[in-house]
Amino acid sequence: MIYVDNITAVLAMVDPANASSYHQNREAYVAEIEALDAEIRKIAAGLPEDGRTVVTSHDAFGYFSEAYGLHFVAPHGVSTESEPSAADVATLIRQIREEGIKAIFIESITDSRLLEQIANETSASIGGALYSDSLSKPDGPASTYLDMMRYNAATLARALLR
Repeated sequence: MIYVDNITAVLAMVDPANASSYHQNREAYVAEIEALDAEIRKIAAGLPEDGRTVVTSHDAFGYFSEAYGLHFVAPHGVSTESEPSAADVATLIRQIREEGIKAIFIESITDSRLLEQIANETSASIGGALYSDSLSKPDGPASTYLDMMRYNAATLARALLR
């Protein structure tokens, strides 16, 4: 919503003749964001407390974790540029086994081979692909911010509730 407010303010400043239109559009979009937030909170609340750990390619979901009470772990950490050590991967495999983590999620922009290998070493399955640092193509399931958030929440819930 901060981005929406900032964009609205700048557009209204550079195009004052249409400022009221920008503010009306802002109101409508903020209402959509708030409705989606409530929808995702309801989905997250339906997840068992002991089933809220999510394994992904890298730590790109801090905002989602903080907002909705999920715990994300990743072999790559924050950067997809670095390779995890064998010890990091072994630690993650041990955590998946000990915590009974059900699903591992591939990200739409990363190589899935390491996560597929980790899934093969554990009882976790590939729960689907999540969108983190990019949207899908226009005809895909995550072509807008709202669609991306809705898609990711539904994908997580489907796999974590199995």
